[in-house]
Amino acid sequence: MIRSFKLSEGKGKCTIEAIIVNCGNDLSVTIGGGEKYHIGAVAVSVPRHEYKDGKKRTASTSVICVQGHREDELTYKAAKMLATALDCTVTVSMGAHIDNIAQDEFHEMINNINILLDRIIENAK
Repeated sequence: MIRSFKLSEGKGKCTIEAIIVNCGNDLSVTIGGGEKYHIGAVAVSVPRHEYKDGKKRTASTSVICVQGHREDELTYKAAKMLATALDCTVTVSMGAHIDNIAQDEFHEMINNINILLDRIIENAK
């Protein structure tokens, strides 16, 4: 069964939104924000167990980044975090942009993404 829900975090141009789609046991997440929503990077993450660390769960993650975009590290982190926490295959597509972003706005957007990821985990279980 496909189930979907939407979450948002923040206010004004630092708002980050996500559409989350449960595809059977797997999860597809689209995250956008700022003044220009777009696709900057896409990641797929598959959970696995790290046997040398007492069967600690982690995830194998791959990223494709659109040339000239900088969302690759955030997208990697998001997909790996969600796959590890939820023990399912996860895709994340992310793009958020503010022209001439100030450092405090950048940090606010990153914080909003982190809060949103925690909320996705809470709501997707």
